[in-house]
Amino acid sequence: MKKWPFLLSAIILATLQLTWPVFLSFFNCKPDLLLILAVVLIFYLDFKAALIFAVFCGLLKDVFLPSPLALNTILFPLWSFLIYRLSSQISTEDDYMRLAIILAVSLLNNIIIGLQSINSGNVIAPFIFLRNLIIPPVYTAAVSPLVFKLVKRIAA
Repeated sequence: MKKWPFLLSAIILATLQLTWPVFLSFFNCKPDLLLILAVVLIFYLDFKAALIFAVFCGLLKDVFLPSPLALNTILFPLWSFLIYRLSSQISTEDDYMRLAIILAVSLLNNIIIGLQSINSGNVIAPFIFLRNLIIPPVYTAAVSPLVFKLVKRIAA
């Protein structure tokens, strides 16, 4: 299977995440399209290729989007590894299970990034922290079926 369409889709999703339309933003929150792609590729590629693409997606997010200390470059492969281990123990063929996995990973990712931001000295109001903790993971899970369809079409 050729891997360049996945590389192209990562670049397109990074561009879309950068230029996300304002009228589609809920409370100034956007979905994490690169995280969705890194998670979805675990289900369609072998582990090594999915891990390499997860590192690439993390690098894209760290380079082009404001994120502290290259945290996404570390977290995206970690999520890929943990989902790979989880998928060997439970069935991830159901779409609802995949949505739950994306919701959980997005929630954990936002918790870690938020705690790292607080640890680095940024003062965040509690309600804004909760808003950034709850709305983007739900929005990410809601948008993820579109990325699932894209990757499924490319993988076919």
